[in-house]
Amino acid sequence: MIQAFFNIFVLMAFYTMSRLFFYFINLGIFTDVSFSHLIEMLGGGLRFDLTAVLYLSSVYLVLTLLPLPVKWRSNKVYSRVQKFFYIFPNAIGLLANSADMAYFRFSDHRTTCTFFSEFANETNLFSIFITSVFQFWYITLFAILLIIGLFILYKPYKPCLRNIKSPLYYTLASLSFIVCGFLTVVGIRGGLNDSRPITMDAAMKYVDRPAESSLVLNTPFCIIRTISYESLENPHYFADDQLDDIMSPIHSATCAPLLPGTPNVVIIILEGFAAEYVGFCNPASHIFTPFLDSIFAESIAFSHTYATGRVSVDATPAVLSSIPKMYDSFVLSSYSTNTLSSIADILNKRGYNTSFFHGAPNGSMGFDSFMHNAKFQHYFGMNEYLADPASDKKAYDGSWGIWDEDFLAYFERSIAKLPEPFLTSVFTVTSHHPFNVPDKYKGKLPEGKVPLCRCIAYTDIALRKFFAAASQEPWFINTIFILVADHTNQPSLPEYSTDEGLFRIPLAFYIPALAKNSDSTTIEYPCVDTTTVASQVDIFPSLMALLGYSEPFFAFGQDIISAKKQHNYAVTFHYPYFQIISLNGYIQFDGKKVVAVKGNIPAAEQQEMVRYLKAYIQQYIVHVLNNTLYCPIPSNSAIK
Repeated sequence: MIQAFFNIFVLMAFYTMSRLFFYFINLGIFTDVSFSHLIEMLGGGLRFDLTAVLYLSSVYLVLTLLPLPVKWRSNKVYSRVQKFFYIFPNAIGLLANSADMAYFRFSDHRTTCTFFSEFANETNLFSIFITSVFQFWYITLFAILLIIGLFILYKPYKPCLRNIKSPLYYTLASLSFIVCGFLTVVGIRGGLNDSRPITMDAAMKYVDRPAESSLVLNTPFCIIRTISYESLENPHYFADDQLDDIMSPIHSATCAPLLPGTPNVVIIILEGFAAEYVGFCNPASHIFTPFLDSIFAESIAFSHTYATGRVSVDATPAVLSSIPKMYDSFVLSSYSTNTLSSIADILNKRGYNTSFFHGAPNGSMGFDSFMHNAKFQHYFGMNEYLADPASDKKAYDGSWGIWDEDFLAYFERSIAKLPEPFLTSVFTVTSHHPFNVPDKYKGKLPEGKVPLCRCIAYTDIALRKFFAAASQEPWFINTIFILVADHTNQPSLPEYSTDEGLFRIPLAFYIPALAKNSDSTTIEYPCVDTTTVASQVDIFPSLMALLGYSEPFFAFGQDIISAKKQHNYAVTFHYPYFQIISLNGYIQFDGKKVVAVKGNIPAAEQQEMVRYLKAYIQQYIVHVLNNTLYCPIPSNSAIK
C-alpha cells in the first residue's frame, strides 16, 4: 500500500511539473499572473490532477489493494500486470497533457472529447502530429523525460503483512481495500462537500480570467469529464451574412433610464416556483403565495414566462448571463470556461458592488464557479452564513442548505452592509425535494396536491419577512427587484404537465419607487405588454433597458420592458427536442426537422418560428465554438 501511495504521489508531482512547464512556455499569454496567484492556481489544480490520476490508475489500485494471498501478489506475472496498468494509462495521460501545451496556442483551451469528433474526418492528422513533434521539440523532450521518470520511480509491491497470520491478514487487507476504495471515490468526485462530481467549471474558482482555467485544469481530466457530452457542430442553417438579420444576440438599449441615478438591483431566484403554484399565474394557488401575489400586483409581472431548462444549473446562466439551456447544461459542458458576458460584468464597470447568495454548502451545483466566471465580485454561501454572529447556526435543513426564512434574513442584513449602488442576487433552497419545512411550521401551512405546495407557502412567508425588513432600509426605495423561478417542479394539473406547461414560471420586475405609495397614490409603470411571451434570458436585456444602458451588449434574450418584443417567442430545450413557444402554441424541432406542432399556429407564423429557432440555435453554437459569448464594453461607456 505504501508503494501505491508513493506512485500516486509521483504522478501528482509530474502533473504539477507539467503545469509549471505549461505556464513558462506560455508566459506571453499569462503576463499578468502574480506569484501568489500562480501558487493559488497550482493548489487548485491538485484537485483536478487527483481526479485524473485516480481515474487513470483505477485498475492498478484495484490490483494493488485486492485482499489476495501474498504469494499471488509476489508473483512476477502479477507484478508485471500491475506495472502495466500503472505505466500505460498514465503515460497516455501525461502525453496528452503535454501535447496540449502546443495545441493550446491554437485552441485557447484544454482539449476535450469534442476534439475527436471535430477532427474525425481529417486525413492529415498523423503528418501534422509528426511535424509538431519536431517543431515543439522542447515539449516532446519534456514528455519523454516524464515517461522515463515513471519507469525509474515506479515502486513495485512489497508485502508488509507477510508475517501476519491468515485470518488477521485478510481482515486487515479487506479493511484497507474498503477504506482506500472510499477515499478513491472521494478523490475522483473532487471532495465530499460538492453535491456533484467536480467538473471543468470548478476551475473558475481559482482564476481571474477564463484563459487561466487551462493552467488549473489538465487534459486527461477534461477528456474524461466530457466523454458523455456531444460536441457541437455548426448546422449551417443560414449563411453568415443572413444570420444576424434573422436573430442577433448583440443588443443596444435605446430608452431613457426608468429611475434617476444608479438604482440598486436585487434578483431573487426562487427554487421550484412553478407558475402552477403562484396565485398570480394560477388563481387557484393564491393560498400558497398571498404575499408574492401582492408584490406581483404592484409589479411589471408577465403572465407567459418560461424557463429555458428543467434544472437549477440551467437557470443561473439564463437569468444572469442570458445564456439559454441548449443541448447540455452550459455550466456542465466543456464550454463552461468560455469568456461570457453577464449583468455583473457590465455593472462592475459602472461602479456597482456585485454579489451572489446561495444558502446551500459552498460549491453546491457549481454556482460559486459560475459566478466567478460571470464576474460577480462576491459569493456568499452556507460558510459565510454560519460565520455571521447573528445567524441561527441550527437553521440547516438537513438536506440542501439553510432554511429560506433564516437565509433571507441573513441576505437582508448583508445587503444593508453593501456599498451602493449594488447588484445582488439570492437563490432560495427550501422548495426542493424532500420538501421539508421547519418544525415550527409543520401542520400550519396550506397543503396542496403535492408536497411542494407547503414549501412554496413557507418561502412565501420568508419573502414577506424579507421585504418587511428591507422596506425599512434607505436603499429599498432606490432598488429594482426581479423575482423569477429557476424551473418548474412536481406538476399536478394537466395543463402544467404538457411539454409547454413544464416550463411555465413566474417573472416580475418590482420597483418600489414606481409602485403604490403608503398614501395609496400611484406612480405608474411605463406601458408594458405583460402578456408577451417572456423567458429567463429576457431578464438581462430588459434590465439594461430599465437602467438606460446604451452600449452594445451580448444576450440571447430580448428587451420586454421598453419596446414591443420583436420576436414574441420563448425557446426551451426539452430533451431531445428544441421547443419554440408563442402565444398560439409551440413547435418541437429535433435539429433537422419539425417533429410536432401543438396549438393553433397559423402556417405563416409556423414558418417564422422555425426560421427564428434555427437562427437561434446556430447563433448559440457559433458563439460557443468561437468563444464569443460577449460583446466588448468600451471603457468610457456609462449608464446614462
